[in-house]
Amino acid sequence: MKKIFTILGLVSATTIMFAQTNLVQNPGFESDLTSWAAGTGSGYTAPAILTTNPHSGLKLAAYELPAATTGFYQNVAIAGNTQYTLTFWYKASTTRPEGTTQNNIFRLWSVMKDTTGTPVYNSATANDDPLRSNNGYLPIAPTAWTQHTVVFTSHPSAASIDVAFRSYGSGSSYVDDVQLVQGLLAVTDVSAFDKSVKMNTVVGNELRLILPGKATVNIYSADGRLVSSNRVDNGQAINTSSMTKGNYIVTVDNGSAKVSRKVIKN
Repeated sequence: MKKIFTILGLVSATTIMFAQTNLVQNPGFESDLTSWAAGTGSGYTAPAILTTNPHSGLKLAAYELPAATTGFYQNVAIAGNTQYTLTFWYKASTTRPEGTTQNNIFRLWSVMKDTTGTPVYNSATANDDPLRSNNGYLPIAPTAWTQHTVVFTSHPSAASIDVAFRSYGSGSSYVDDVQLVQGLLAVTDVSAFDKSVKMNTVVGNELRLILPGKATVNIYSADGRLVSSNRVDNGQAINTSSMTKGNYIVTVDNGSAKVSRKVIKN
């Protein structure tokens, strides 16, 4: 039977970030909390590792309605007086009613350190420090994965950075795909990756993919439930024989770019 391919569909980003060396270990929590730890505050607890609707891959880190302020971090070696880009994807929701301070749920709270482990800052206060969310909080984003990016030049005495996140009570926060690279993230038009990803949009017993390289392919039901997740190479197929008839969303993520397609199981 003739295969039907498409290069149209739902595109989840407007740019593609080409692969650069990510200095963060276990950035997508696929190895649970390996390389991550609770902190940096006293009494902080480690986040839970969930498998429901990650940004990519199979897992994400989450605090769901923590009883008190908490957080987690990873210490990463960096060089002094060097430009870096820190980026990650998050979701944050609140149980606070309208009319109250709703957005103080989640923030980036990272700090550079010298060779002795002493904090070093580029600014006199947190108000002027994007690595500490300018002493503010990230916008509430309850349903859609939202990317937050900070470009900074390291302190001349910096030898490492605690890539750290804080979560606060009366809300929940979710983190995935943390990336720290030297320099700026290289970007290009999304159409280059989008056009190279092809698949049969009418699915029987298999979903066959044409890809530029190995990628994580997730299939979601119409209500957002993850049906399957597979690492797929060019020309390989996913067995869809057990899927019920209906509409599905397929995401293709190579770790640097992510696009989506709508398919029909008949």
